[in-house]
Amino acid sequence: MATITFDTHKLVTKKDLQIELAPIKADLNLLKWMMGALIALAIANFSKQFL
Repeated sequence: MATITFDTHKLVTKKDLQIELAPIKADLNLLKWMMGALIALAIANFSKQFL
């Protein structure tokens, strides 16, 4: 019968992932806001041509 052992010092917890991914989440939120503003400007310029 085989036994499986884990080195608990190398396991990643949910809290570790949240800490590491927090800056990436913040950057994505900023990029979403910037893309929204860019799309709004593009739509405004496009609609200005026809009105």
